[in-house]
Amino acid sequence: MSSESFDGRYSANAKPIQQGEMRNTESHKLVADYDEMRGTRAIEIAGGGNYIKIIDSLRREGLLDKERERVRHAYALDKIPFLTKKDDEMFTILDLYDAETAKHCLETYKIAQEKMEVEILPGMTIKRLLQEGDGISLEQFYRACLFHDIGKVEIPRLVIQHEMGDGAMLGCLHRVYHDLYVSQKIPKSLGLTENPTNAALTEALEIHRVRPIYLVPAREVLSEEGLTELKCFGFSGDETLMAIIMEHERVSGNILKAAGFPIEAELAAHHHNYNREPLQYPTAIDALHISVDFADILHMADVTEAVSSLGRKYRKVFSMPKTMRTIVEHVEDGKISPFMAYLWLTDELRKYENKLRESGDTLDDNNDEKDLAFVYPFLEKEGRCVESQADATIRK
Repeated sequence: MSSESFDGRYSANAKPIQQGEMRNTESHKLVADYDEMRGTRAIEIAGGGNYIKIIDSLRREGLLDKERERVRHAYALDKIPFLTKKDDEMFTILDLYDAETAKHCLETYKIAQEKMEVEILPGMTIKRLLQEGDGISLEQFYRACLFHDIGKVEIPRLVIQHEMGDGAMLGCLHRVYHDLYVSQKIPKSLGLTENPTNAALTEALEIHRVRPIYLVPAREVLSEEGLTELKCFGFSGDETLMAIIMEHERVSGNILKAAGFPIEAELAAHHHNYNREPLQYPTAIDALHISVDFADILHMADVTEAVSSLGRKYRKVFSMPKTMRTIVEHVEDGKISPFMAYLWLTDELRKYENKLRESGDTLDDNNDEKDLAFVYPFLEKEGRCVESQADATIRK
């Protein structure tokens, strides 16, 4: 996945990202080098929509072991020490389903791994907290990062790979808005009337950070053939593309739980936390009276990889400040805790400022300036809270 926050840059002339554009040059090379080696029949099976049936069919046709060896080499999975044969098979199916999604999951794992060295307190890194806490092991957390999107294999490829940008989707919303309003499918929180101007609709979406993909029914953007495929997967054309995509989080949990990974399932099933549900495995920092939710770290790693990468579906290319702003927006929306976001963003801002100094570049992008102006007040406010809690602890 990917971040689902509104990007705030609609344009009537926006063009959807074209098929074949990749997130970054490394991804491009990876997929270019190995795409021809991926078996056509194996790819066909992986699009079947049921994880258990996919793995059974690949085994029955003698394709699973061959593809597993290819994937281990392509993604250097042998460098991840905790992976078992079962993990390799799971990642193989993810790659056969969609190589971009597999790459995204691997990069999300690497980002989360890097953040393990961030200090919560002097001498107390996130990694050490995880190792000394109860409930979640480092291996379980890393596995959840690597397979947080495994549930996408039960979502039609045509939905995951859909390439209509926000601008074009907004045009669809303008066209069907009245029908959606009459059928009470336009959230009242947007404060819109029955016949708003295009400008009023666009402004309301921007203010409330709601992307059109959350509102436009799939039938408005998919062909008849696509709608038939949706039905085969148990979805309806009346559902929005985002509602269908959101199902992957629940399915990821189900697949991991069935594979014998209940804690990983819990983390993966809440990496977007669409329903704002409390998790079962927080780790407490008693000294600061703070509870660390490791699904928050997975969420921010996912967002960082998704928003900052090139060629992301539905998106333009965004900078590090845009990624940081998105994380603050997710805090405001109640998706992640302010404390963990503060730690994450403080580290990201330090790296960003170091990069500017080393390169000799200046902050001359107006959008970057606006995004950072949005982030700084959050960091200042949350920083005061952390300092206050630390001071109170010292006084005790």
